[in-house]
Amino acid sequence: MNKTNRAMRKEDCEAYLELESVVQEMDDFVDAVVVEGAHDKEALKGIGITKEIVMYSSGFSYADFVDYLRCRHRKVAILTDYDRAGKRFNKKLSARLECEGVKVEKQYREEIGRILGFRGMKSIESINSFRNKVFASQKRY
Repeated sequence: MNKTNRAMRKEDCEAYLELESVVQEMDDFVDAVVVEGAHDKEALKGIGITKEIVMYSSGFSYADFVDYLRCRHRKVAILTDYDRAGKRFNKKLSARLECEGVKVEKQYREEIGRILGFRGMKSIESINSFRNKVFASQKRY
């Protein structure tokens, strides 16, 4: 194996460990995490989230979704995808929740987005493929 491949594997491993650390801190600090769908939820469970993961696509109207979060949680992280639609929804939901008295912990979205973005990933569900890539490279060597 050449030095470039070894360096890339090492960088991926370090980035995944950083991602795990950020996610663990988030899990310790927030009451719930908001995601778009089931694949996002599974990715977060796979990396160790133990708090409630609330999917926007779970059949709530927007108003009911906001009300559900407002009534049950004080601090949330919103981990929608990092594409245009995900960013737009994050901004809209964050503003609404904060008006309703729910603290949105934005730093976790930013940190996770930075880590994934450096790896060319724009979705929360890509955490699964990232984890698989890191663990597969560990098994080979």
